[in-house]
Amino acid sequence: MSKLKDQFTLMAILLIPIGVAINLLGGTLAKQLQMWIFLDSIGTFLVAMLAGPVIGLITGGLSVVLLSIQDPTLLPWAILATAMGLVVGLLAQQGFFTRWGGIVAGIVIVVAASVLVSVLMSIYLYGGFTTSGISIFTGILHDNMGLPLGLSVTISHVLGETVDKVISILVPVFVIRALSKRTLLKFPLGEIYVNARTRGTSDAGA
Repeated sequence: MSKLKDQFTLMAILLIPIGVAINLLGGTLAKQLQMWIFLDSIGTFLVAMLAGPVIGLITGGLSVVLLSIQDPTLLPWAILATAMGLVVGLLAQQGFFTRWGGIVAGIVIVVAASVLVSVLMSIYLYGGFTTSGISIFTGILHDNMGLPLGLSVTISHVLGETVDKVISILVPVFVIRALSKRTLLKFPLGEIYVNARTRGTSDAGA
């Protein structure tokens, strides 16, 4: 496990604006199209997988703060974004994203944590309905199908978060798999992926 000071390398710090830019692009697109997924965690997860939990949580939090400039109601979601950056970074330190079994387990952990936090925040901070497209689905379940609000929020977030987090984890995984060993070694957690390739425990190849 990398020490805190080891995560703040120049390359790690330079990853932050790249991750934030990816999040802003994805998050803005999802918001404008009222999609029921969010696409604002891909950059966070990429940074967390390469640079560790602290850099990951900074990227996630900063991304939501910037997204909230256009929509202030998004600001409380910085709690979830920082938590997800932290969780993915910790999983990456343990080598979860170097093999398919670990990747699947990581997805399950991230989805479970994200659903729990997002459902609680949606109900207790927003009354079940937010400005994201997922609330359209919640409304259909609650208003048109007559399901209780809590159940409607839970179902919509389970589906939305599952699809969103699968995409948000797999995209960085495939990006990392495409990086050369020399490039990976420039990042704090890069040695984990290089060692996995050397041991032949991942499908990445050299």
